[in-house]
Amino acid sequence: MKHLSFIFRLIFIGGWCCSFAYGQNISPSQTITARLTAFSVGQPAEKAYLQLDKPYYAAGDTIYFKAYVTAGEQHMLSSLSGVLHVDLIGTKDKISQSIKLQLDSGIAWGDFALPDSLPAGNYRIRAYTQWMRNNADFGFFEKEIPIGSVKAAGIPESLSKNSAPANMKPDIQFFPEGGSLVAGILCKVAFKATGANGLGMDIKGRIVDNDNRRVAIFASSHLGMGYFYLEPAEDKTYSAEINYSDGRTGNVKLPTPEPNGLVLSVDNDSIPRASVSIKTSKTYFAENRNKVYTLLIYSGGLITTVNCRLDSPVIKLEILKRKLHTGVATITLFSSDNEPLCERLIYIQNYDRLSLNLRSDKNTYTKREKVNINLDALNRKGEPAEGHFSVSVIDESQLLQAEDNGDNILTDLLLTSDLKGYIEHPAYYFSGSDTLARKNLDVLLLTQGYRRFTWQQVLDTAKKERAYLPEKGIELSGQVKNPFNRPIANGTVTLIPSKGGGLLSTSSDDKGMFRFSNLVFTDTANFVLSAVNAKNKNTTKITWFDEAKYAPPVQKNLTGAYPVFNTTAMASYLANDKIRLADAVNFKGKGIQLKQVDIHEKKPDDPYRTFSLAGAGHADQVMHAEEIEKVQGPIGSSLNGRLRGVIFVGSNPMSQVAYLRTSLGPPMLLIIDGAEVPAGDINFLTPNDIETIEVLKYASSTIYGMSSGNGVLVITTKNTRKLDAKDIASIGVLPIAPMGFYKAREFYSPKYDNTTWVSKQKDLRSTIYWQPELKTNKEGNANFDFYNADGTGNYKIILEGIDKDGNIGRQEYTYKVE
Repeated sequence: MKHLSFIFRLIFIGGWCCSFAYGQNISPSQTITARLTAFSVGQPAEKAYLQLDKPYYAAGDTIYFKAYVTAGEQHMLSSLSGVLHVDLIGTKDKISQSIKLQLDSGIAWGDFALPDSLPAGNYRIRAYTQWMRNNADFGFFEKEIPIGSVKAAGIPESLSKNSAPANMKPDIQFFPEGGSLVAGILCKVAFKATGANGLGMDIKGRIVDNDNRRVAIFASSHLGMGYFYLEPAEDKTYSAEINYSDGRTGNVKLPTPEPNGLVLSVDNDSIPRASVSIKTSKTYFAENRNKVYTLLIYSGGLITTVNCRLDSPVIKLEILKRKLHTGVATITLFSSDNEPLCERLIYIQNYDRLSLNLRSDKNTYTKREKVNINLDALNRKGEPAEGHFSVSVIDESQLLQAEDNGDNILTDLLLTSDLKGYIEHPAYYFSGSDTLARKNLDVLLLTQGYRRFTWQQVLDTAKKERAYLPEKGIELSGQVKNPFNRPIANGTVTLIPSKGGGLLSTSSDDKGMFRFSNLVFTDTANFVLSAVNAKNKNTTKITWFDEAKYAPPVQKNLTGAYPVFNTTAMASYLANDKIRLADAVNFKGKGIQLKQVDIHEKKPDDPYRTFSLAGAGHADQVMHAEEIEKVQGPIGSSLNGRLRGVIFVGSNPMSQVAYLRTSLGPPMLLIIDGAEVPAGDINFLTPNDIETIEVLKYASSTIYGMSSGNGVLVITTKNTRKLDAKDIASIGVLPIAPMGFYKAREFYSPKYDNTTWVSKQKDLRSTIYWQPELKTNKEGNANFDFYNADGTGNYKIILEGIDKDGNIGRQEYTYKVE
């Protein structure tokens, strides 16, 4: 955390006196600064951003993405979390796919393969770390993704319009600058009108007082947002008479003015500086004269405070913005008692983003020609930038996209992640030096501003436990109880990989809870949990908390609305996709046709459900449920004599292990529902639990490898209903199959170095090249190459990334293919 000084030019009006606080005494500003610093250091914010390879997709495509996770206010790549959760959310607000990615210093990449049968519509992709969950949805990345389908007739309605019940009324809210209207003080009042579909709606109207006299008029200037000025009179209330763009009318009350108080306002129109104005009412000034107030500016982790003695009703200050950090800054006025009185968000643009220069070896290429690209990355000081980048190359003729519609790494990390609600066309606010765009951005902050903390959180010195800790690896947790359903304290729980490997053990706490942390494995792995109580007895009931059941809930319309999609663009994309699929089918049909070979498999005489790797009907002996249910007593000893060539041995009738009678070696390998149970004891099962018992000896057991030399006993339990995580419990041992880290697919990019059979097929790719990890060296350089497809027209290169110092960059480069 850094602190800045001397970023103000003070303008004195009346007798206000402002000064920076120095000396031995601890001032209110020092108290606020210390607590804000402690809060930011102790609870650093993480944000996630995903760059996708293209803006929209069709069923059967693969969504490729690169993930950047930052920590702190200056967007440094995070070393806090080691796991990123990414969900693909369907049109009915249900998670359709979910993966976990292993973060390496805030970097990861992955993909979602879309089934050919996927229904068309608006989908969402969501990414978060467990640490982010401590601040509700702050930092969660979420993006709408339109997905079409060549199998669907036309464009789905959900893509082409926002449907809403006809009786739903538009919503309009009014936001006095600084927080409150105060009688006798001229105040800027921002407003935002939202239609029933959640999108901005143009309005106009007038403000009237309680005597129906007009005091102001207003009209929205951008996406339903705008502002007007109002000087409330004492003992007056106000309302807005509104004319909506759809012909409706309405009347909405404005916030009731305070009889006395103060107002904080900021003029952020000037590029080099922002002008701050603080005005008090007569009564408030008389009651608080000569008290010390603190103005605090919080920008990108930088804290600046100014102490002001209230000896005049008005003061103006100018903030030199070049000393602040690019992004959303918070300006807060505190009383002498450290009470926040007024607050205002402004956007700081210092043009300190990375300078990314992309150079190609030619300006114009032919189809399937090799393209060589060089990247030079420099920071604000003109020094080489060493960092991580991702690059996508798309055929613009297939992917039509309006320039100001989308979001990107700059709009997300610098703006929308600090706002609330759905932000329409965020790239519009970054459109160069457009004065109107800057003004509309200021209104956006007045209406949709958001902070990840409240001052009550910051100023509260009580130590609080965080509900979610940063994940460094995969965690498996659960609970052990005794047969009477009471938690077992100090029990020993062992995690056993089914395919062999090291064992891990941990102890249960006083609530019977256990946890294995910082595990690393890929895909879905099979494990066995084994538990004994403090007396080494295995009569324990184990419950595994399947993490997938405890994911953050999917909120309906989390971002506020699904944007209306360009149906012309989707129709064009689907038309090209249909041609591509038809060509692929036709090309395959032109191959050499082989003589038909009929394969006749001998069906087993006794088909049944089994987890045996050998399959049904290949065991040396099978016992079915109706026969097993006749067994009385402990199942192990009761099976003696019923399974040919198998004997159950153990000093305790309640704990017996299966051996082959002819074997003097180790016990038989025990497989329960596909998972190896090393303990070998099956007495935790009852006859009613089991559907089949299979005995595999000698040749039939070799499918299980070297560990099967002494035979295999395969038990398949009954599965009469789908169980929830809370229901998955077993006695003594429990097979589990947790989801591991996802291993990303490699993007296929053909090479046309020479004429091959591949070159005879049309290349109609829309994403020409995708490289999720492109690193610049110490000189700030990197290069990559790829081959064009058969599409002609403009190809666009989109490069995004972050350097090691947290500087963000984005660059587009277009070349032509003839």
